[in-house]
Amino acid sequence: MRGQMDTRPDRIGGAGTDERPQRQRMAPEERRGAILEAALSVFSDLGYTQATLNDVADRLGVTKGCLYHYFESKERLLLDLIQDRIGAAIIANETLSSAEGTREEVLRRFLDRLWMHFQKPGQIEVAILALTELPKVPEAGRLLHEEVLARSEQALREVLNRGRRCDEVPPEEIQRAAKMIPLMIMGAAMGTRLFRTIDPGQFSAEKTGQTVTAILLRGLLGECPGDAAELAGEPAG
Repeated sequence: MRGQMDTRPDRIGGAGTDERPQRQRMAPEERRGAILEAALSVFSDLGYTQATLNDVADRLGVTKGCLYHYFESKERLLLDLIQDRIGAAIIANETLSSAEGTREEVLRRFLDRLWMHFQKPGQIEVAILALTELPKVPEAGRLLHEEVLARSEQALREVLNRGRRCDEVPPEEIQRAAKMIPLMIMGAAMGTRLFRTIDPGQFSAEKTGQTVTAILLRGLLGECPGDAAELAGEPAG
């Protein structure tokens, strides 16, 4: 069904019909993308539970039947929306183990990348949807966890274990840090987005990201014996 061009005309205003704008012809994937965009807007505005497929169809200006041509249910639409948006901005981690630079430089780049992931259009909205609907649609939370949090945790462990100069930070603490840091960054990104119209003292997303990264770096890098002496200008030995 998805391989056919979607050329069906929508009903135009008239007796006994809904008033909808004329729908342009689109290739199946273009139409599917437009439906996902409309669903994200509707679910964010009304909440997933309150929103209906009719609301999504009205927002896009198509018939409800057009939605069923691509998505079998509202839940399937939500899951495909989350998968699509997350998949469009996955945190690439394949190159981190071989990336050039010091441990601090690589870690800073990773934290910056993770922060910027949540600044991309739709990412926070999708994360909020996934967490809000977790009790009703567990698969939504699983997608967010596996595709973003678990991937980030694995990459972060690699970075934190890279070029360690001492054992001051125990392996179990690195394990816990790798699990918690992605959650902390996601929480900070959500908080700044949710309260940006309420808190007049909020900084820009860029400045907030710099602050979050700086705070995390101070705690993640640890301190090896001799570091304090070196900072004080004393010989390490």
